Amino acid sequence: MKKIYKFFFIPIMLITLSLPQPVYAQSDIHGHYFEKSMLILIERGIMNGYSDGTYRPNRPITRAEFTVFLVRALNLSTDSTGTNFSDVKKDDWYYTAIVTATNNKIIGGYPNHVFKPKKHISRQEVAAMMKRALDLKGVSADKAPLLFTDNKDINPMFYGAIQELVYLNIIAGKKNNEGLFFAPLDSTTRGEMSAILNRLLQHIDEPKIRIDYTHYNYSFKKMIDIQVTKTPKVDGAGKYTASRSLVEYYANPNNFSKESSDYFQFLNLSENANLNPHEINRKVLQNKGTLSGQASSFIEAGRRYGVNEVYLMAHALHETGNGTSKLASGIPVDKNGNIVSENKATYTVYNMYGYGAIDNDPLNGGAKYAFLKGWFSPAAAIIGGAKNIANNYINDGQNTLYKMRWNPNNPGYPQYATHVSWAILQTNRIQEIYNLLDNYVLKYDVPTFNQQPNAKGKPSGDKQYHVDTKNQGIKLTTTANLNLRTGPTTSFRIIKTLEDNMTVTVIGENGGWYKVRANETIGWVSGSYLQAKNSRKSKLIMFPPTDDQEMPSQSKAVGSLVARITGNHVHLRTEPSTSNQESIIKQLLIDTPVQVFDVHENWYYVSDYQDKGWVFKDYIKLNNLFQVKNMESNLLVRNKPNQKGDIIGKLQANEYINVAFNEESNDIIQEGDWLKIYYENGFGWVHHAYLQKQDTTN
Repeated sequence: MKKIYKFFFIPIMLITLSLPQPVYAQSDIHGHYFEKSMLILIERGIMNGYSDGTYRPNRPITRAEFTVFLVRALNLSTDSTGTNFSDVKKDDWYYTAIVTATNNKIIGGYPNHVFKPKKHISRQEVAAMMKRALDLKGVSADKAPLLFTDNKDINPMFYGAIQELVYLNIIAGKKNNEGLFFAPLDSTTRGEMSAILNRLLQHIDEPKIRIDYTHYNYSFKKMIDIQVTKTPKVDGAGKYTASRSLVEYYANPNNFSKESSDYFQFLNLSENANLNPHEINRKVLQNKGTLSGQASSFIEAGRRYGVNEVYLMAHALHETGNGTSKLASGIPVDKNGNIVSENKATYTVYNMYGYGAIDNDPLNGGAKYAFLKGWFSPAAAIIGGAKNIANNYINDGQNTLYKMRWNPNNPGYPQYATHVSWAILQTNRIQEIYNLLDNYVLKYDVPTFNQQPNAKGKPSGDKQYHVDTKNQGIKLTTTANLNLRTGPTTSFRIIKTLEDNMTVTVIGENGGWYKVRANETIGWVSGSYLQAKNSRKSKLIMFPPTDDQEMPSQSKAVGSLVARITGNHVHLRTEPSTSNQESIIKQLLIDTPVQVFDVHENWYYVSDYQDKGWVFKDYIKLNNLFQVKNMESNLLVRNKPNQKGDIIGKLQANEYINVAFNEESNDIIQEGDWLKIYYENGFGWVHHAYLQKQDTTN
């Protein structure tokens, strides 16, 4: 059973007007009915006086003046890109404010493209602008019944705005002998404006952050007990199993502060952010390919399907390479949804979230999916794809990134990734978008548990890695001079180098690395260079003559397995699966050179010399994998590329080897009839006639 508590994160603003009396003592606001409200605006830099030192509280305010005050009060980023009003010129003192307010949809004009900046603003016009300001800041209200004696004089287009402002006590009526009246056509004085604007600020100064706490009525320990059985991983590639302490760190909401980008993992993705479309187009989507100018589509998608608009944008920007991928740019298809040339196209389809773009055929799959869904415009793809996101992610109750990863309602299943830090890997982009904006509302849903620990630091070093002890106590020997490290990857410090044929005792294992005791020293070594005594180890994929698996320079010959990408826009993923759209790291172009480190079923773990990840093997052509032909005798390995070279070893029939490859020349290293191969932690030479090239590991 879970309980939900609400907490409003409200900064308290204390405005103390301990001003020296002489400052305003002789001014025209001293002792005035609106003195206090005007002083607050003056102190906040919203209202300025005239050159003669007066503030003229009884002077009717113009449309231009009120616009300037409102833009300052809302603290909007100024915009001077242009205006269509013929009576607002660039050298007018109010020009920038009017452009800014227009672009934020706070003000409108009159017919024939005029603004009438010097016209006194009426009370009902003030109400309309105030209502739009509240909308911009994400403040909503009910509509109060209007009990004014002059309701009939209110323009129907302003009636709803006045109802909401009355409900919020921002605006009120006036009294005379006949009762309460609104006087919609009356002008508003500078003093009256200060009171109304202060009431508005009391609402919008309340924070843009709302935090709900959902309590799960079981212990945090029980949560972790379940999670550690679901093979949580330290890395996105899914190679290294995470320790219990690392799982505890990422699963405990107390470890993440409200000020950090990581806190966005608790953002309620089923709540709209109340964004301003002009601001989004200008600050977030500008120069973003086919996503440019599509703010209204994202906002409509979020409203229609109940998904946070910023999350939709972050998802689409990531998936489409900032709106520039082929699926985002538009794919020509025939009447059946098959890709054709543009001159034969019946339709152009768009796909902004990568649905259907499976790794073995992303372009055709994504285009066909978009065709079947009827996504024939960028807007249709944005809105239609949001429905899928809502149904597949948000509406099943996993409406935060935290819930998608840990699913506290039913720990461990379903969950959308095994990487323990998956929930926070996406939060930087979401925060980057929010940081660009002035107007939004953040709504968080933070889980709590029984006996939940206080904040605790992230475990460091090899304490992040689980130690599987099923082979504890067995003895292995090294097959080469081997680095003993402080942790199970090459990023850890080298303790010392173990000699070839040295016996070590296994303590545990993780991701192909072994924690061992070598004499009296404990550390981690790569399992690629360990074997049981008197056994012979043969691997399909061999590593360079060092246990350091760092990305090599492309200018050097390498003994490891290298390949080329055979498709275009092939996904490089953090895990060997197409089930998780968030696992996509980037798209690789055709002929991109990669180095192959591992194989898992139909996937290769590769590096493009910038990033590492998994690629579907149908899109990989190996450059330097060879197999010894089926022959009765062994193939001799020599130290020189000729028959006079010393014999340094032998290869058995059907054994796989990696031929040394020169990335600069894009070719294997060959001298005459001899191929240079990686052999026993070094290099050797064999005659090419006895080798057969392999394009894949099948």
